[in-house]
Amino acid sequence: MIHPSRDAWMSNEDAHEADAADLPIDFRRSLPPYIPELDSYLSAALDELSGRPNLGLLLRQSNARGSEEDRAAGAALLSSRFGPQPDSSRIIITNGTQNALLILLRMLVGTKGLLLAERLSYGALTALARLADVQLQGIDIDADGIVPDAFEAACRNSRPRALYCNPTVHNPTTSVMPEDRRRAIADIARKYGVAIIEDDALGRLHPDSPPPIAALAPDITWYVMTMTKCLSQGLRIAYLLTPDAPLAQRSLVPVEHLSCWHASPLSVAIVSQWMKNGAAAHISARITEECIARERLATQILANQEVRSASGSMHIWIDLPATLRRGDLLAAAEKQGVLLRPSELFAVDEQPVPNALRLSLSPPASRAAVARGLHTLQELIEAAL
Repeated sequence: MIHPSRDAWMSNEDAHEADAADLPIDFRRSLPPYIPELDSYLSAALDELSGRPNLGLLLRQSNARGSEEDRAAGAALLSSRFGPQPDSSRIIITNGTQNALLILLRMLVGTKGLLLAERLSYGALTALARLADVQLQGIDIDADGIVPDAFEAACRNSRPRALYCNPTVHNPTTSVMPEDRRRAIADIARKYGVAIIEDDALGRLHPDSPPPIAALAPDITWYVMTMTKCLSQGLRIAYLLTPDAPLAQRSLVPVEHLSCWHASPLSVAIVSQWMKNGAAAHISARITEECIARERLATQILANQEVRSASGSMHIWIDLPATLRRGDLLAAAEKQGVLLRPSELFAVDEQPVPNALRLSLSPPASRAAVARGLHTLQELIEAAL
């Protein structure tokens, strides 16, 4: 296994920074920070895979659930969040989180059925709900995530079929739901017969966070972990953990013969190879290290602002002063080459949204670029007050 030196990483970052100096500083998309070591890890994985007999068959076949070997690798990967390794027969390897969510919305919610979600949620959820022809209703959240009383009221009054939630470093507010609240949400869902769809996109990067709801209530929870945050954006692989093996098999029946739903065999093979040779752990650790550094940088530079973040979070949430219109701030920042994402892009319904921004700290090429963008934002806020 190749482990590039820190000196090589710094020189690579300096070169990358020089190349990107004239580009906008983009805080909009949530994707892993630039990790130069990824080049070596990918090269090594492809080199190791090249020794496989009949390697070309990877490009001639696909499996709706993934092979037993690859699902076992996925189970080992999920064990970082679950402790005991989940049964691989419960796992479906999907073509990314959005692919997994579409399967679940069609199966668990169904046409015109009601899906509940945090009132501020994953930005693509509304589009996915439209594609699946399901109704979407927001639930009140606080600093600890979904408010149990609000969830129970919605279950009692609206008869939802499923809940979508992101309890670990919530997108966009960064809240981390405590374990007792996770248990309360699971108890309410079980009481009203509501399935839980748990999106744990950042869980692998926060191993000390509370256990997933799927570990506390496996009988009612459908758990999704993507590789686009903890390994690489371009892999487009997500592991879907179902309540049991028969449900894993049944959930694919409507789409198992549609190859567009199948995960890319080559991408799956790379992830499995990285699990075997330890690269996956190293890549996730380096991403976590970089996220910790960038989050600390953000809280220091924006110390005078109302910033919400979790230690090492890939994004932060900024509550703006009531007198500062976020639309004006976005326009001013864009003129200065800094791109931001406002709170309304995360709204799941027509309720008023807070005067706030989400900043993804990971897309800029370097920490220096992050710092430049944050200083620009800080100066614009101060000038507007």
